[in-house]
Amino acid sequence: MSAEYVVSESTLLAIGLSAAVLFLVPVGILVFLAVKKRITLVPLLAGFLSFFVSQPLTRLVLLSILGQVAAFQQFVAEHFILYAVLVGGLSAGLFEETARLVGATLLKKHRSWKDACSFGWGHGFCEVFLITGMAQVNNLIFAVMLNSGVTAEMLGIPAETLQAVALQLTAVSPWMFGVSVIERVFAVIYHLSATLLIFWGVNHRKRLATWGIAVGCHTLFNALGVIFSAYLGILAAEVAMAAMVVVMLVLVLRLRKDFFPNQTDNDT
Repeated sequence: MSAEYVVSESTLLAIGLSAAVLFLVPVGILVFLAVKKRITLVPLLAGFLSFFVSQPLTRLVLLSILGQVAAFQQFVAEHFILYAVLVGGLSAGLFEETARLVGATLLKKHRSWKDACSFGWGHGFCEVFLITGMAQVNNLIFAVMLNSGVTAEMLGIPAETLQAVALQLTAVSPWMFGVSVIERVFAVIYHLSATLLIFWGVNHRKRLATWGIAVGCHTLFNALGVIFSAYLGILAAEVAMAAMVVVMLVLVLRLRKDFFPNQTDNDT
């Protein structure tokens, strides 16, 4: 591998640190919450399952297949904003918020505030582990292999694929990996907020209304990230997403007082 494809030590360190944070911090949070008895196991596992089913098992598979279609590729190239809204935002909202609604509906004995938070932690952290966390692990593995002089023939992959990965890892600034960690913080806060909203809607028999609001918010959150990153830069995208999740969380927290009117919830 030529010197131009050597990943710098600072980038290697950034990738390694971000991967460690993305796995260790969520585990630490879950352990802390468990010790403090702030989470319940069944809703937590249901939250993990809801993300796994709605994304890796269904939506991402469908998008992978769709991505091979020439007409779809042309659509993405010619209608980027529409793609960001419909595919990047709306499709994610429909799949994930529907999975959240199904989970909340099925968990008839687990709909307290603590249960909803547990579901939200599970959904959000599953995304952190399976999507961003594993992506950073893969980046770290490829970076180490590139610096070891591995070739496409040795890996059994097309030379163009290895070159694309090499160009990406050598061109990106180390601080961008830190940004990806911050972005996951906002995403987890969103998942908590949306889950609390959905559970409140189920408790108050307003399933469709809260589901629709959650889908709309999810669409806006994802679309803002994609569009702002493309046209205004990653920092503008992070600020926009942070502002949105803070507003949403503040509004959702106001629902706690009558979260489950048929039950006294002492899970503080």
